[in-house]
Amino acid sequence: MRIATIQIKGITPYSQSKAIQSEKKKDESHDDFDKRVWREHLHTDADGNVVLPAVAIGLGIANTAAYLSKGGELKKKGNATWSENFRCGLAVAKSPSIGITADEIEAERVYCNADGKRGSGKRVWRTFPMAYDWEATVIVHILDDTIPVDVFERVIEQWGIVNGIGRYRPQNGGYLGRFVVEKCEIK
Repeated sequence: MRIATIQIKGITPYSQSKAIQSEKKKDESHDDFDKRVWREHLHTDADGNVVLPAVAIGLGIANTAAYLSKGGELKKKGNATWSENFRCGLAVAKSPSIGITADEIEAERVYCNADGKRGSGKRVWRTFPMAYDWEATVIVHILDDTIPVDVFERVIEQWGIVNGIGRYRPQNGGYLGRFVVEKCEIK
């Protein structure tokens, strides 16, 4: 097993959209409810730091490997790809902080589809958290020893550009959550 320490820095704003658990108060308007609970969209640790969800990191890396494999960039032998190795052979044990607390995060109001599906009908105003200057140190355990270092580094580098992370990321047709890898150290 190897451990990769990856320092990433956002090049576009980052936003989260975790499901809100609170319920509307009696006679509370949608706008008042939205203004009261928008920070609940955040993923935070016990100290109130905004974090990148570990599961989102793992899925983002695996999806990038699959994306690069479709284009033929990450071929093994014959038609084999690295997709399954990345899906099953990595572990992200901790959700890293982006260097901002929930109290410091800014809000952005967005006119979006009520059900979250593009072109589906009724639109409403929603408020989402936005981090404009963010970075993180991501720790990935490479459990599959057959994944070559150069292939891992290529996937990590492209993860921030083609997939990104968070709400309205490039993988979903958006522009938020893009980042560059400033350093990747594998031991």
